[in-house]
Amino acid sequence: MAASPSSPLKRPILQKDGHFHDEHGRILHLRGVNLSGNSKLPTSPPGSTHIRCPQFFNHADVSFVGRPFPLNEADEHFGRLRSWGLTFVRFLVTWEALEHDRPGKYDDEFISYLESILTVAAKYGIQVFIDPHQDTWSRFSGGSGAPGWTFEVVGMDVTHFMETGAAYVHQSAQPEDSGHTAWPTNYQKLASSTMFTVFFGGDVFAPDARYRGEPVQEFLQRHFCAAFEYLAKRLHHLPAVIGFEVINEPHFGYIGLPSLHSFDPLKELHYGPVPSALQSMALGAGIPQEIDVYVKSWPWPTRKDHKKIVNEAKVSAWLPGKECIWKSHGVWSHDPTTHLPRTSHPDYFTHRRDGTPINFYTDCYVPFIKRFTHSILAVDPTLLVFFEPIPNEDPPQLRREDDHAQLVYSPHWYDLKAFNSRVTHDVQGLSRGTKNVLAATYFGAAGVKRNYRGQIRNIITTGRATYPSKAILFGECGLPMDMNEKQAYETGDYTQHTIFLDAMIGALEEECVSFTLWNYNPRNDNVWGDHWNGEDFSIYSPKPSATPSPHASRLHSSPATTGEDETPLSPITPFDITAAYFNDQQTDPAHTAHNHHIGGRALDAVIRPYAAKIPGTPHEMKFELETLKFRLAFTTTSNHDSNSPTTTPTTTPIARTAELFIPTYHYPITTSTLADPRGFTVSISDGTWEYDREQQVLTWVYDETYTGRDETDSNNNNNNIATGFGAWWFKPPPKKMGDEEAAEKVLHTITITPTQPPVRDSWWGRLWRGASG
Repeated sequence: MAASPSSPLKRPILQKDGHFHDEHGRILHLRGVNLSGNSKLPTSPPGSTHIRCPQFFNHADVSFVGRPFPLNEADEHFGRLRSWGLTFVRFLVTWEALEHDRPGKYDDEFISYLESILTVAAKYGIQVFIDPHQDTWSRFSGGSGAPGWTFEVVGMDVTHFMETGAAYVHQSAQPEDSGHTAWPTNYQKLASSTMFTVFFGGDVFAPDARYRGEPVQEFLQRHFCAAFEYLAKRLHHLPAVIGFEVINEPHFGYIGLPSLHSFDPLKELHYGPVPSALQSMALGAGIPQEIDVYVKSWPWPTRKDHKKIVNEAKVSAWLPGKECIWKSHGVWSHDPTTHLPRTSHPDYFTHRRDGTPINFYTDCYVPFIKRFTHSILAVDPTLLVFFEPIPNEDPPQLRREDDHAQLVYSPHWYDLKAFNSRVTHDVQGLSRGTKNVLAATYFGAAGVKRNYRGQIRNIITTGRATYPSKAILFGECGLPMDMNEKQAYETGDYTQHTIFLDAMIGALEEECVSFTLWNYNPRNDNVWGDHWNGEDFSIYSPKPSATPSPHASRLHSSPATTGEDETPLSPITPFDITAAYFNDQQTDPAHTAHNHHIGGRALDAVIRPYAAKIPGTPHEMKFELETLKFRLAFTTTSNHDSNSPTTTPTTTPIARTAELFIPTYHYPITTSTLADPRGFTVSISDGTWEYDREQQVLTWVYDETYTGRDETDSNNNNNNIATGFGAWWFKPPPKKMGDEEAAEKVLHTITITPTQPPVRDSWWGRLWRGASG
C-alpha cells in the first residue's frame, strides 16, 4: 500500500538503490490495483463490447464521465481498496477519453470528473499514477486507447475493419463468431500494425504520409503528449497523483518484422484467421485472400486447422479517395495477372531507406519515452514517470542522455495459460525460445510456485541489471477469474484461483517489488465479466443488489450501466457465501471492514499482510497462506561503537518505524478467540510495537541500540505480550560480534502468527496440496 491509512504518505515518492523511499528514508512497498478495466469504454453511448450499439462508429460524440465508477460510489470503492490494503492505484485514462471530438479539443467535463474522483481517493490515503491505456491501439481496431480520428490521419475507414480483416472488433462481430481471447491477434492485423508503425516510425517507413501539412508521426505524437500534458496540468496539484505512465504495453507494429510473408507463432498469437502482413495489406485494399485459420490445441497454444476466404465483398479499409499507405510507399503491389499481392521488399520494415538496420527500442520507443517524460516533468518535476517494455521482452536500454531520475521501470506479467486446473506453463520461456514444451510444463501447487517464481525473478533480475538505481513496479499482473469454464461462479469455490494468485503475489513479495493487480472493476458481473472483449480478471464483482439504478443522474452514474444491465447476473452468486461466512463468524462489531469483502474474489490470496514501509534493507518478507504465518526481516547499519559503553541514537523514531498492514480478514476476532484482542500473536527481535485494529496497521519501532538477532522461539516470546492494545518491550542480550562485517549489519525480525489455525479450505485445495506434496 502506498501509505498506511493512519499516516498518508506525502509526495514526492523517491527512488534510490532499486527501491521506492519516503522522505524519512524508509523503503516503500507499493501495492494496489488497476482501476479500472471498464475505463477503456465510454459511458455514453454504452461501451460494453458485447453491445451492438448503432452509435459505435460516431466516435466524436462519446463521454467517459462516470469511469471508473459514479462519484457517489467513490467512498465505497476507495474504502474497500483501503480495507484490503491496496492503496496504490494505476488509474486508467485513455487518449480517447481526453480528446475524442477532434485534434486539440479536450473533454473538460471528463477531466473535472477525474479531479472529483481523485480528490476522494486522497481521503483514504490512496495514491495513483495515470496510465494512458491502450490495447491494439484503439476501440475501433478491437482494443482501447486512441481516438477514432487517429485513423483518419492515415486515411483509414473504421467502419470496414471487420469485413476486411483489418481488425477483430467485438462490437461488429456476429453472434456466431468466437471472439473470446481473439483481441490480441489484432496487434498483427492491418489497422493496429499500421497505426503503431506510423506512430513510432512514420518518419522512417512512411515519410511521404502527411496530415494537415505535418508528418503523421509528428502529428500523432504531438497530440498524444499534449493531451496528457494538459491532464497533468489539471491533476498534478492533487495529493493523490504521484505520476504518469508513458503508454500501456507499447507495440512495434510492423517495425522489425523480418518478412511480410509470416509472423512468428512463438511471439505473436495465432488464433482465428491469421493473415500475413502482405495478405493484410491486400485485404485492406479490397483484394480477397485465402487465409489460414488457427484453433486452440495442446501442447501448443494453437494449430492450423483450415483455410478461409476473407473479404469476398472486396470492401476497402481506406477512406474514399485514399490508397493503402504501404502501397503508396512501394511496400507492395497488385499483380494484375494472378490478382495476388506481391512485394520485392519483404524485409521493408527492418531497415531505413539507406539500408541501415533499425531497432524499435533504440530508434523509436526510447525517443518517445524521452519526449513524453519531458512533457510531464515540465508540468511538475516531482512526478514519477513509469515505462515498460513490450510484454515478455527485455527492458529497453536507456542511454545517459535518454534516462531521467524520475523514470520508473514497470513491466507486466501474466500466466495466460492458467486455464487447466493442475498444469501451468512457462510462457516466457516458450516465447523466448529458451525452453521446449516439456521443460516449460509444471504440475501441481509446488510446480505453480516454481514456475511463477522463476519467470518473475527473471524479469526482476534483468530489470535490476539494466537499471540498478530504479525501483521496479509490476504495472499489471493478474489471473482470469473465468478459468475452468466459470466453475467458481456456480460453486463459490475459488481455491484454484487462490493457489495461482498466492503463487504470483508470493513471488513478487519474495523479491520485495511493488505491483498493481489487474484489475478492480466495479461493473464486473458473472455473465459479461469486465465487459471488454470477453475478459474477466476483476478481483471484485458486485452483488446484483448493488447495481446502480439506470435512472440516476449522469454525473453520478455510468450511463453504460443501462446497457450492461440488460443481461442479468447468474442466479447463483458465490458472494452470498462470502457474506454468510463473515456474518456468521465475525463477532467484532467495532470493525466494519468485513462488509467490504462481499463481492471479493479469491480474497484469501488478494488480502494479505505485508510491510508497507520498511526502515532498513529488506531481507525477507513472506506470507504462508496455509498457516497464515507472516515474517518480515530487514537489516540496518549498526552505529554501535565497540570503544563506547553506550550507543547514541542517530535516527528519528519515524525513520526507525516499520508500518505493516495486518488484515482482520485473516486474523478475525471470533467467539473462539475473544480472549485475544487482536486475533494474532507477535514475536519481534527488538523494539516496540502497537496495533491499530480499526486501521489494520501495526507499527514497529526497532531498537537502535540492538546489535544482534534473537533466536528465541516465538511461543516463548508470546508469553510476554500484553493482552491490551499497548506496546511491549523486548530487548534480548546483544549478540557477540565475530567480525567487522557482522558488526555493521543488524537483522531485525517480526513474526505474526494467528491465534486460531485457519479453517477456510476446500476439498479441491486439500486434493491439490496432497497430490503435489
